[in-house]
Amino acid sequence: MRTSLKRAAAITGTLIVAASAALIGAQGAQADGSYYGAWTLEGWNFGGKKIDCPGSLPLPPPAPSISCKAGEVLELKTNYRYKATFNFAGDNSAGGFDVIKIKGSKYKTIVFDPDTETNDPRAYQMKLQGTGSGAPKKMVIFLGYVGPNGNEKTVKMIFRRDAN
Repeated sequence: MRTSLKRAAAITGTLIVAASAALIGAQGAQADGSYYGAWTLEGWNFGGKKIDCPGSLPLPPPAPSISCKAGEVLELKTNYRYKATFNFAGDNSAGGFDVIKIKGSKYKTIVFDPDTETNDPRAYQMKLQGTGSGAPKKMVIFLGYVGPNGNEKTVKMIFRRDAN
């Protein structure tokens, strides 16, 4: 009798551990994959000034103006590679990426490591929106900076998920 109870307890414990591991893995995969896919650049928000794509925003010299064309896309692939039809931080239209969560940060951080001769990775905070049911519909990649007058500002790239 005792042996049967021990076996039943062992089997039940094994099933619980296996089920828990499957749930943890499923949650990780779902959260991990929510940013994969093609994202179309909708616009920029530069220090509170918004431009919709296509469009441009002139900035005071020596900074170049910010501009975007219609249909510019950032594709985040499941093999942690990215491809962009526009340059958003120097000449880095393709390369590797990773998404990390830094302890104490409200948002995830996405790091782009371009396929260029110079080692020039770029890191941005990332916020996914419209996740009520299914995959997120919007992604905002942003970076804070301090302007020449000492005011803190934010540069945002606003993307929408392609229907493909």
